[in-house]
Amino acid sequence: MALAVGFNLLKDTDGTLTIDFLSREYQLTFLSFFALTLALLFTILLINIVVKFLWSLIGFLKGDDTALKRFFERRSERKGQSFLISAYTASFEGDHERALLELKRSKKYLKSNSLPNILSLSSYEARGNLSKQEEIFQELVRDKTTRSMGLFGLIKMKLSEGNTSLALKLTDRLIKLKPQNLSFNQTFFNLQLTEEDWDGALTTYKKINKIKKVDKEAYSKGESILLFQKAKELRSAGKTLDALKVSRQALKRFAGLVPNSILLSELELLEGQKKKAEAVLLSSWKAIPHPDIAKKFAEIESDESVEARIERFKKILNVKKTDTETKILNAELNILSENFPEARRAISDLIETDKANAKVYTLMAAIEKGVGSSDAVVKGWLAKAVTAKRSKRWICSNCESQSEWEPICKKCGEFSSLEWREERYENLESNDQSEILPLIIGENASMPDIQVDKAELDVK
Repeated sequence: MALAVGFNLLKDTDGTLTIDFLSREYQLTFLSFFALTLALLFTILLINIVVKFLWSLIGFLKGDDTALKRFFERRSERKGQSFLISAYTASFEGDHERALLELKRSKKYLKSNSLPNILSLSSYEARGNLSKQEEIFQELVRDKTTRSMGLFGLIKMKLSEGNTSLALKLTDRLIKLKPQNLSFNQTFFNLQLTEEDWDGALTTYKKINKIKKVDKEAYSKGESILLFQKAKELRSAGKTLDALKVSRQALKRFAGLVPNSILLSELELLEGQKKKAEAVLLSSWKAIPHPDIAKKFAEIESDESVEARIERFKKILNVKKTDTETKILNAELNILSENFPEARRAISDLIETDKANAKVYTLMAAIEKGVGSSDAVVKGWLAKAVTAKRSKRWICSNCESQSEWEPICKKCGEFSSLEWREERYENLESNDQSEILPLIIGENASMPDIQVDKAELDVK
């Protein structure tokens, strides 16, 4: 409305405007002057746009970052992303040949090849092309934004090839790149365990605990295991004093690590410290009653009489009196001294409360044989032993496999997973109590008079 009013005002205005230009006069009406001014401004604007376009074109040809260049880049990116979508669809459908072809096309249009490379990994893996996978991982390592992914991929490849030493070096480089990544630190820790680098594993284990706090007892157990492994290594190298020091640290961290208690007691005995060796075993028995502890406790005084041994073992029997293992040990000691009634009393409550295992029934067979019971009674207890639940053993909490104690489960590779306990389920077919029957009833079960070999029942 304002423009319309102004235009009508100029139209109705009388008079002219005189312009003196290059010694010539030009007379214009106000309306003509207004139209000329608009035409001049439009011309200047058009010239400005043309000049900018030409300047941008020159910059584009020179390789400078210009609006024209950005326009073509956006157009190229859209086309490259279209090929990426087609490649992803083909890969999802299982057509890896077409997926790789589409990815190759996308690389011509995309500014970065990282995403096509990452998507191509699954297709190369499906085709079993390991050399191309390694080539891509190395290319990802060269790019700062994908370096960690490239390193992690190379680590996995080297592990699959069995080249753990190179995988360890690559993981060390990866940790320096991302020191707080839990997955990377866990991989590094597992590799250090494989290479038996106990010092390095201990450092990484502490770091993992700082990144993600674990249960205090579980952490102490893991730390104790690593210290124990280090102590074993030092002892093998002849550095017994250093081994003694490290093994003591392991005991302080976790007293229930039976192998460490055995090792520490041996090291204390080498130093002539019998009292300290006994104290170590007592403290371990308090944490976890185990037959190996009793066996090592007996070895401290190998030449003592039966009466002296029973008297000395009271130190252990007075610790955790209600534990099944303590009662079994008490029964074994009384069988050794031929005090069969006392041996029966030691384990009778286990049978009455249905807590007895195969070992308890086997001891009852020995007791009945010792007091002169008939073969039928003895065989009755042995029959129960064969079908009873098995005694405690080292069982992996992760995969339930059974083995001798190891820092790492041989079946599933889990660290610090072996526990001294009974099976969570009954496995009657795998009961191994038949192996101990000859100790009680002799090699020939039909013999009417069978002698119990006390030496076999002795706590060794």
